[in-house]
Amino acid sequence: MWYFRKHTVMSIPGLVVLALTLAYVIAFFAYIGVAVKRGRLVTHNDFLYMWVAFVGAVLGLQALFVISAYRSSNRYLYWTPAWVIYGVLMGAFGVCVLGGYAAAHDTAAAVWAAFWLAPATAIAVYAAKARRGYAVDRVMGIPEFRPRLADSRGMVLLYVALDNAFPWVSWLLGVFFALLLVIQALAMANDHRLYPEPGQLVPVQTNGGEDWYALHVWCYGYDGAAQKGQEPVFVLLTDFGMPSTAMQGLAQGIADNGHPACIVDRPGYGWSEPGYWNQDPRDVVQSIGQALEKYPISNPLVLVGWGDGGVWAQLYMQAADYTRVVGMVLLDTYPNNEILQTYALNRTTTLQNLRQLRSLGAVRSDPIPEVHFDRGLERAASRMFSNWRAVSPLALHRARNAKWPGFQPQASLGMHRSRFRDNTHYQAKYFEYGGTGAKLYQALLDYVSTSTESLLVYHHWPLRWPALRAESGSAFSSSSAALSRRQAAAANQTATVSPSTLPVVIIASAAQLDSDCGAQGISNKEDCTKWQAFAWFYYRQQIEYQQTLSQNAALLACSGAVAEDDQPCDVDFVWRRPQWLAAAIVKQLFSQASANSTSSS
Repeated sequence: MWYFRKHTVMSIPGLVVLALTLAYVIAFFAYIGVAVKRGRLVTHNDFLYMWVAFVGAVLGLQALFVISAYRSSNRYLYWTPAWVIYGVLMGAFGVCVLGGYAAAHDTAAAVWAAFWLAPATAIAVYAAKARRGYAVDRVMGIPEFRPRLADSRGMVLLYVALDNAFPWVSWLLGVFFALLLVIQALAMANDHRLYPEPGQLVPVQTNGGEDWYALHVWCYGYDGAAQKGQEPVFVLLTDFGMPSTAMQGLAQGIADNGHPACIVDRPGYGWSEPGYWNQDPRDVVQSIGQALEKYPISNPLVLVGWGDGGVWAQLYMQAADYTRVVGMVLLDTYPNNEILQTYALNRTTTLQNLRQLRSLGAVRSDPIPEVHFDRGLERAASRMFSNWRAVSPLALHRARNAKWPGFQPQASLGMHRSRFRDNTHYQAKYFEYGGTGAKLYQALLDYVSTSTESLLVYHHWPLRWPALRAESGSAFSSSSAALSRRQAAAANQTATVSPSTLPVVIIASAAQLDSDCGAQGISNKEDCTKWQAFAWFYYRQQIEYQQTLSQNAALLACSGAVAEDDQPCDVDFVWRRPQWLAAAIVKQLFSQASANSTSSS
């Protein structure tokens, strides 16, 4: 008759540990498959669960080893005190990961970590029993290791080698990865306690309305009930890889100048949930539109885009609700920096790929096709984001993005750093990059009008973008009646209004346009030649923006030191001098709007 063998894997504790070990092994490979799967709603970083399952599998194998090695007549377990200490330590680690992710509201990670306690307890208990048994044997003069008569000499040597090698290798693996998970779990819990979302998480639909996730909207100086339908609300969109905290100072500055401002975290950044993978930029801007509507913000909008955020702002006007947009501000914005740089270096494949993009003529409901401009560069960037996404749950990225000299407001620096250290930041960059880094630009190409295309061809400029959509010269009017008139007019239109008279302010950092290699600290001749080419094309791009986006566009250069920033204006001017920038934006934008209204009347 079959029966459970005491002190072996076939005992009840052994079978429980065996079942948990198999579950962890299956979960480990399942989460790898899920992490790379497309066409799904992503709620967290699935690599976190993969790492928790990996440690659980290591613990399970160790527990099986200890249980099977502890037998009444044979001794194959060495280092019993170390095994006891290790079991207790890993149990404590499990409690820390459980508590950390429970506090951070990640239930799945907390549950998987809770099951570490079973194999960790088995390791400590069975190793302690073996330790007590060995102590009795030594008193009686019985050797610690007695091979079975049925074992050959080769098997005996194998058991001895395994008992000496397996513990040390598995201890190093278990402690190393578990400790990293503990550091990240406790840090996540601390960040969650210190820096809860300062704004509001707004549920939005994606994937044709089949899935829901939440975007973070953070407003300053906006009272929906009191200001509904009144003056324009400035909506800030950050650069690639930047959370909303990077533009917090600018939003505060605009509010201090008497105008409400809101920052929207794109999927996975800041406090927003990751959203749908793989990302379609058109779906993202539509989700942003939903978030603003449900916040609710019914006022006219002034879109302020920094870097890639400026391209997102342009796409918002084309693919979301352009009738609400009454002004736009572009801060160091380029259609696609990588494409512009490869073209500046005179790479022949760039023009061929640009022509391929324009000839695709994709229907707007179709997935955006992939066109590569520099496969080596794109693969390296995508692989870097993917690798950091995979190791983010191990806290290996916490030392990155730590230095922000001159960050404003200084009191929010800790909160700003915390947004780069969570488990989803690099996942958001990986998703947004999309394997090519050109999908945002590609999505915008779908809306280029014939008139804009002809003008850019006449200027011999390779990149394309649509002119901004606007209804009339009085589009900046703050009254709700004017907004209703614009929406009614848009309902009867089938084509983009051209030319646009939308007030547009373009601000570029002088450092981006300065071709002086000495001022840039570039001494190598080849690097200097490259930089001079980049600077010239950066300058040309801003000029082309000014001439094509709107008839009411102004180009300003940010240069020199100001009171809050004693350094020359560089690419980081958005978060180094936000008060100065806010005042400049408000003054210039309302000046253009006033001039536009005067000329219209």
